[in-house]
Amino acid sequence: MGKSSVLELAKKLVAAIEKEEQKNKVMLKDIPVGGKFDTGIGRFIVLEQKEDCTAVITEDLYREDVKFDDDCTEYRKSSLRELCEGEILNEFVAEFGEDNICENEAGLVTVDGQEVFGKLLTKVRPLTFDEAREYNNLLVNKDLPDWYWTCTPWSTKERGWEYSVAVVSPSGFIRNYNFNSSNGVRPFCILKSNIFVSKVEEE
Repeated sequence: MGKSSVLELAKKLVAAIEKEEQKNKVMLKDIPVGGKFDTGIGRFIVLEQKEDCTAVITEDLYREDVKFDDDCTEYRKSSLRELCEGEILNEFVAEFGEDNICENEAGLVTVDGQEVFGKLLTKVRPLTFDEAREYNNLLVNKDLPDWYWTCTPWSTKERGWEYSVAVVSPSGFIRNYNFNSSNGVRPFCILKSNIFVSKVEEE
């Protein structure tokens, strides 16, 4: 077989593969709440469809055995934030494109309602306690090997809870863990809803 024939065959094979891949490609806005899509960095679950953007979270733990921090329960100052806005954000940008990840606001109010930590604008982060409650039924994944962090302190030092952060179990139960314990990371972000993704068909 000549070089030109081999090249033609390779082109046809690539075209066939691309055509097959496009079969399950849909706009993100067309995936219903609770629906899933696959990416090169894992599977995601749609938590909410908004006007022109979509809130999503990884189906599995994206990182395991991660400390919240060595010294504090404030997400703004934590090593977990450094991980999410460093390595993890870079990987998300490489997958989705920087312009397709929307900045979102996280309210860092404690579980018992104290607003001493303010709010934070970010692109990729753990869920807040309020979001973990709001989306709870969609988050259940009993195959997860560990609990995962939220970015919400349980309370404050003044109330006797200077070490505790809210965490979520694979079954959706929420409790407090010390910030220097190791848990999983399940990143949350908001994507533009007009991007094309590979929809996972319901089983």
